Amino acid sequence: MRYACGMDALAFGAEVVAVSASGVLAPGPLFVANVMYGTRQGALSGIKVAHGHAVVESTVIAVIAAGLFSASAFIADYADIVTIFGGVSIIGFAIVQIISIVAARKKSDQKKKIETRKGPFATGVAFSALNPFFLVWWLTVGLKLISDSAAFGSVTGPALLFGMHVWMDYAWLAATAYLASKGSSVLKSKYYRVLMLGLTGLLLYYGAQFLTSGIMIK
Repeated sequence: MRYACGMDALAFGAEVVAVSASGVLAPGPLFVANVMYGTRQGALSGIKVAHGHAVVESTVIAVIAAGLFSASAFIADYADIVTIFGGVSIIGFAIVQIISIVAARKKSDQKKKIETRKGPFATGVAFSALNPFFLVWWLTVGLKLISDSAAFGSVTGPALLFGMHVWMDYAWLAATAYLASKGSSVLKSKYYRVLMLGLTGLLLYYGAQFLTSGIMIK
């Protein structure tokens, strides 16, 4: 597909938004962790998570666009390693959350133990770089978008694609973090802990799923 005029650029933008929705809105460990941070820090934590995610995403797009490796070679050689490390990191994060939640006697104490200024950003980086489904998405579904973006130039095209895609990550993560903060404000401490433990349970599920998948790949 080639784009040569302003309307074609708009058509490409529509394609990016439509296709990106399948990745941006998909539930996963990054989304769950974002909600957990959102209950404490609101929309700002969502923006921080999006910052970390954007750092990894821009790198992935740039590397694929530069042709430094092929999708098939990457999946064959590194998918199991990424999946196993991703599973371990997510399970580790979940265990830390459980210890903090159980140990906290008051909601304010819980905030002090868990909340850190760099936590959401680091989580955005880790849960993106170590998420095999995120990488596979860019190496399969996203690969067509990167290929189509080349019509606008080898540098301008991928940069345009990134800009058209990443705003959705920021909007989604900031909005869900904000809604999480509003929801937690009306919960009593008892139910707040139940909510956090439930979200942590989801993280354990994703971590176990990644770890099992990585072992099976090997």
